[in-house]
Amino acid sequence: MKETLRRELRSHAPAGIMLAALIFVFAANAELFLSPRNFINILMQTAPMCLLAIGLTFVVMGGNLDLSGGAVIALVSVVCGKMLSGGAGSILTFLTALLLGALLGLFNGICVAKLKMPAFILTMATQIMIRGMALAVSGGKTIYGLPESFLFAGSGYLLGLPVPVWLLILLFAGSYIILQQTVFGYHIHAVGDNAKGARMAGISDTRVQIEVFTLAGLLYALAAVVLTGQLGAAVSTSGDGMEMTALACLAIGGISLSGGRGDPLGTLLGCLIIGVLTNGVNMLNLSPYYTTFIRGMVIFGALVIECVRLFRNRKGEDEL
Repeated sequence: MKETLRRELRSHAPAGIMLAALIFVFAANAELFLSPRNFINILMQTAPMCLLAIGLTFVVMGGNLDLSGGAVIALVSVVCGKMLSGGAGSILTFLTALLLGALLGLFNGICVAKLKMPAFILTMATQIMIRGMALAVSGGKTIYGLPESFLFAGSGYLLGLPVPVWLLILLFAGSYIILQQTVFGYHIHAVGDNAKGARMAGISDTRVQIEVFTLAGLLYALAAVVLTGQLGAAVSTSGDGMEMTALACLAIGGISLSGGRGDPLGTLLGCLIIGVLTNGVNMLNLSPYYTTFIRGMVIFGALVIECVRLFRNRKGEDEL
């Protein structure tokens, strides 16, 4: 147990140091940066992207990539908007959103697992198709006038904290338990690390891949509900590029994009780094272009660290 804890702390040390350094720099230059209210704002601002990143974590840990998350958010958002503006109830709309997200994820999973389509190319194609469907459903227009009961998931408060913050706490904790403490999590690690070896051990990699894509779609839909609640409207362009930011969070958090290694704690650290970076730059009134440049530098640094780690692992295996 102690050895496992030490290993996890070592694997997350680079991201932890990076986060601490960013907090120190921004705290020294922005007076209100360390206020509790600002940290709540950071979590609120990054909540939809964090939910998408949790779903993406399951897919990446299973050895695949998914570029369709942002498009799923857009389609789910406008479908919810159309249903609500047509008189549908908030609960029915919410359940429909989750079902739609799960079905879109299931479609990706079947194409990857059953039809053996390359996940990167497939989800790039489904991203374009789903984004087109979102524009067709909405007519390219923003849908306003959504009921407060539906917006609660993105803008409501519960026990003094915003609902999206509670969702992040519950889902990060739940995903950590699933990936680190359950048989399903063990199967995801095994398939992501070595699909052929997993099959020889009696694990159905086909089933696991379908399940992780379906679960990811469900979480993308939840992210869509939260984002719609924060915006107060259904926007056909919402979630644009969010999947790439989420992938960056995974890379920064030390999750291997080739699959099999990492955990949701790394995803959380990566999301916090991006959130703190964006918030800090805004508080310093710097040009948003600096945010993009610095974010690219942070991702580049994470990739360098990943390359060094892989080199050391290979060197250790060669010595054995």
